[in-house]
Amino acid sequence: MIRDTAVATSREVLSVLEARGVINFFVSPGSRNTPLIVGLEARESLRKFIINDERTAAFAALGYSLASKEPVALVCTSGTALYNYAPAIAEAYYQHIPIIVITADRPSQWIDQDDSQTLKQSGALQKIVKRSFDIHADAGAGSKCASNIFASEMEWHANRVANEAVTVALSRTPGPVHINMQFADPLNAIREMEPVQPRIVETLRGENILSKNTLNMLAEKLVSKRVLVVAGYMPPDSKLNRALAKFSALPNVAIMCETISNLHLDKECYMIDSLLTHISEAELKQLQPDVVITIGGALISRILKEFLRHSNNTEHWTIAESSISADCMQRLSLHIDASPTRFFSGMAGAMKQHGDMGGTYTIGYRDYVKGLREKALCYSKEFIRSCAWTELKALDMFFRRLPERYNLFLSNGTCIRYAQLLTSKIPHASYCNRGVSGIDGGNATAYGVALAYKGTTILLTGDMSFSYCPEILQLVDCNADLRIVVINNSGGGIFRFIKTTRNLDMREHYFCSDPKLPLKHLAKAYGWEYLHADDAQELDASLDKLFETPRSLLEICADAQLSAETLIKYLKK
Repeated sequence: MIRDTAVATSREVLSVLEARGVINFFVSPGSRNTPLIVGLEARESLRKFIINDERTAAFAALGYSLASKEPVALVCTSGTALYNYAPAIAEAYYQHIPIIVITADRPSQWIDQDDSQTLKQSGALQKIVKRSFDIHADAGAGSKCASNIFASEMEWHANRVANEAVTVALSRTPGPVHINMQFADPLNAIREMEPVQPRIVETLRGENILSKNTLNMLAEKLVSKRVLVVAGYMPPDSKLNRALAKFSALPNVAIMCETISNLHLDKECYMIDSLLTHISEAELKQLQPDVVITIGGALISRILKEFLRHSNNTEHWTIAESSISADCMQRLSLHIDASPTRFFSGMAGAMKQHGDMGGTYTIGYRDYVKGLREKALCYSKEFIRSCAWTELKALDMFFRRLPERYNLFLSNGTCIRYAQLLTSKIPHASYCNRGVSGIDGGNATAYGVALAYKGTTILLTGDMSFSYCPEILQLVDCNADLRIVVINNSGGGIFRFIKTTRNLDMREHYFCSDPKLPLKHLAKAYGWEYLHADDAQELDASLDKLFETPRSLLEICADAQLSAETLIKYLKK
């Protein structure tokens, strides 16, 4: 119901602010902010200052925070009320005063539709606040939350925004933030809004190194827990690699590294999707960690994210030199604003010391995960050995034979997903445009990587991805040793695999959209060595030539539909 949306989001935001020490609220009357006012009145522990004029309220809040050195909140209705806050918020921004501005708003679909008291509120203060947030009227209202912590994604979203807003307002150089809340029907939301016990995301700041006391406190907590470290995309970092090697040697610690994490650890750390697919439900339950620690960028593996979102009683910690934390598991409890290298190096020593002094390790978690990996790897090897000639078989051969000294650049879509399944080791460095996961710039980015690396760079791409910039072939000269492998699967192979599109009658025409690239002729035109493989024997010979020959392009062909069906069977989808 619409009414419950306004109540739930208001309750989550106010509960988080109260729990995190924001107890002074400067409120201006209105109708659109009714849910917030009702929620404030239900909380006797909060101090409410009612000031009709929003401009005056904002300056009063500024003065209170300035003198008390405490964060304060402003609450107003929709329309021009927000714009009256601007002078005081500008002052707060340049004086570094932490004010949480909460503004009620109309639903976005009614902006510019001649509806009463509607104007553009989203981002209205963005040049004079540290960050702007929006909570939409229908943000996940009908979506059940994957995590068991929240009843709906709507409540998770409001909770996450409130936690992050307070963290940003108070972190490093303090300052104001803006939360714009859309309410569809606020007057119908007047009912009891008793406080709830909210999820609080705690933040620890280490100024690049955590204190000994903090490390000991965290070590005491982790030493008896099953700890899983998950690494997303990162640049190569030898110091972090050494620190993680020490930390992951502890008996209660396991690690899962994505292909583009650029961590060179035991081979058991990779092939995450194959591991999670090829073990039983009972084994998956035993695999659930007590604490998952994430580092690096966004995760590729949807299978891993879904597994952790459904892992009951798992805490999520993030570690990054940033006040911003990602809550992709929907269960974040701690963000550590510090260097991951310093954290893992210090934590390895602190946990070992606790263990030596009689602390009780959760013995066996590392070995248990290693055993599951070995089981999954055996299944994977047997499946690929016995399957027909497909992309799965071809790319398994490619990844096994890829020289360790090479750089690897992966296109988005099918190639990065196969890499997640099949790379039991990573080469010198692995890259992919996973910041926003676009298909368009992979070829040119790979060329840039090759220019910067003195050795050989391999671009592994699909025919649809390669079609965005085939003129890359004319750029490569003696300054860049780039070699290219194109999986020719007659267009967007991923659309034959994913559930959203694989059964659509229009799939081939509208989604897969075969570019029909004349790769042999393109290679010849630009003076490249053209190689071709459409069975295992040809691929074996072609890889020999590819690894020996600069300016070479290898086209791998396999039946597109059979490849998709084989991948679906492999992943039990």
